[in-house]
Amino acid sequence: MGSAIGLLVFTAALIITTAGEVRLLARAVPPTPPEVQHDVVLRAVADHAGRRASFRILLFSDEFRWRLNSFDALESGSALEFSPEMKAVLSDAVEVICVGASSEEIPSGLSLDRGRAQEERRAARRAEQVATWVRAALTRPVPVRKLNIGHHEPTGRPRDTSDQRRVVIILVLDQEGGANLDEALREAMTRERERAPIFETLLTKYSLGAADAFTWVP
Repeated sequence: MGSAIGLLVFTAALIITTAGEVRLLARAVPPTPPEVQHDVVLRAVADHAGRRASFRILLFSDEFRWRLNSFDALESGSALEFSPEMKAVLSDAVEVICVGASSEEIPSGLSLDRGRAQEERRAARRAEQVATWVRAALTRPVPVRKLNIGHHEPTGRPRDTSDQRRVVIILVLDQEGGANLDEALREAMTRERERAPIFETLLTKYSLGAADAFTWVP
């Protein structure tokens, strides 16, 4: 009798686990919006304890990136209108993560350490501003986080650095209870860094992305 009850409990747990896996692996997502150049879905990625989450990572097109990255737009807090397709994608998430990054440029006359600290603060403001635009675009309540990826490492050569001020929005599509999003997201980006070089860049070329844990803006 005891073994039969144990078998039933095990079977029920297996069914629940399998249903969770199917949900994480099979959840449909809305089409890629016109603002987005690269759209990567990463499903059922485990944190250190084995609890899983699924992500959709959106890298914006150059045209839209230039609009978001303009100094006037970021510093003035002016409104930005997303497409209906983008609003649908944002509102489909269970959580939205807005990434802020700064280019390698630092103000003249500052040391690397002081200049980097200043640019990391600028990256935080970028995440804040993108989060403001995202909240205004949502058609239902969705939690919004802000991730500061920091200051791009110096390349040592003159170049256009606009591509270093990347505009990335990460959607949490689903997650198991208690999943550590920091650990699962880093694992997802590490696992897919060859297929999507943006992940390699975010994890190795920015001052805060290369740390052991991500830096979240309060």
